[in-house]
Amino acid sequence: MNVVNTVVIGAGISGLSTGHFLKKKGINFVIIECEKKTGGVIRTIKKNGFIYENGPNTILNNNSSVNQILRDNNLLDEIITPNKKVSSNRYVFYKGSPEPVPNSLVKFLKTPLLSVSSKINIVKEFFKPAHKKNTTVLNFISNRFGREFHDNLIEPFLTGIYAGDTSRMSTKHALKKIWYMEQKFGSILKGLFLSKNQSLESFNFDFGINKLTETISYSLKKNLIKGIRVTKIKKTNNKYELETNSNKSFTCHNIISTIPAYELKKIIFEDEIKDTLSKIVYNPVGVFHFTFLKSDVKKDLNGFGILTKPSDKKNFLGVIFSSKIFPHICSNKYEIYTVMFGGEKQENIFKKEKKEIKKLLLNDLKNLIKCRGKLQESNFFVWKKGIPQYNLLQEEIEKTVNKFHSKNKGFYIIGNYFSGVSVSDCIRKADDLVSKKF
Repeated sequence: MNVVNTVVIGAGISGLSTGHFLKKKGINFVIIECEKKTGGVIRTIKKNGFIYENGPNTILNNNSSVNQILRDNNLLDEIITPNKKVSSNRYVFYKGSPEPVPNSLVKFLKTPLLSVSSKINIVKEFFKPAHKKNTTVLNFISNRFGREFHDNLIEPFLTGIYAGDTSRMSTKHALKKIWYMEQKFGSILKGLFLSKNQSLESFNFDFGINKLTETISYSLKKNLIKGIRVTKIKKTNNKYELETNSNKSFTCHNIISTIPAYELKKIIFEDEIKDTLSKIVYNPVGVFHFTFLKSDVKKDLNGFGILTKPSDKKNFLGVIFSSKIFPHICSNKYEIYTVMFGGEKQENIFKKEKKEIKKLLLNDLKNLIKCRGKLQESNFFVWKKGIPQYNLLQEEIEKTVNKFHSKNKGFYIIGNYFSGVSVSDCIRKADDLVSKKF
């Protein structure tokens, strides 16, 4: 039996960040990871001179914890940020063709994405009463700005983040800042005017996002135990015992679980939280990377990417123009496109063979960029349980987790299925936990 102060379960970005902040505090801990590799959903692939991201494509530098972990690991000078003029350009479909999302008042007034009546309706948002209780994103946005605003602008972007259904998403949790503005100021527009503008800058690294997880993993190599799986957790008085599928077992005062809900429910010891964890939905998401010669691309969409809504009837959720925002991922002879597909409304696509999926996506993409040239390289990956959904169950999740924490001192649950889904959210939550509880 190995005796340790704290056991962290999982070495994705949440677990590695937790380990990093525990190490800074001098805590005796181990991180147990069932895979032989660390990083979780952060998976960079280097293939024939091209860099592909199977997971997150960028990290948002939007909180002090992200800055801190970069600084501590001497990575601040190594981040690569996209060209702002390119990355600020985003597209959605309008009447079957790509249309830029307005990013200035002048462009907003001119955009065909919204009718004149919709634009006038947006001004009326100042005078609409705040919601008294949480509701779905579809209801919330439609009530405040109109259905057209929801359909043409909000739905595509939330499809890109969650691959889900806005008629089920929780506004309070999926659009946390927007909900907060309405509740605090009585109006979202008023909140935007009165709130301080926060600079949101995304970044990557020269050889991909896994530079971050690999660097943290290397600094924690003495604390990392890879290739074994926790199979059972028992509580004995004020201590916890962890059994694994190897000959190693552990006794500790503190456990920090960072693994997905569907894995935690298999090993946790209380029925109430097992039941709640089993209700959390993870939508399947696939990714195809397609590389073409730049000279073969006849429609040069210079921006971050394009997102879809169900009525567009495309085979993909969105396309990231990867080499436009991060030119370092290939030589200047090529263009790389990251095509995302699946999610809640496209789940049936996974019933098709990989070859057929590739053909469908390639046809859609080639039509979009007016390319008739030969495909130079491709890469394929599917997350069968990809993105956790922030639906109206979130209130129950948070209450159940907090109740579990209060009953089981020293056992903490964090991860991307509540309180923030992004990489930067996971880093922040790890920092908050360690600073407050250790």
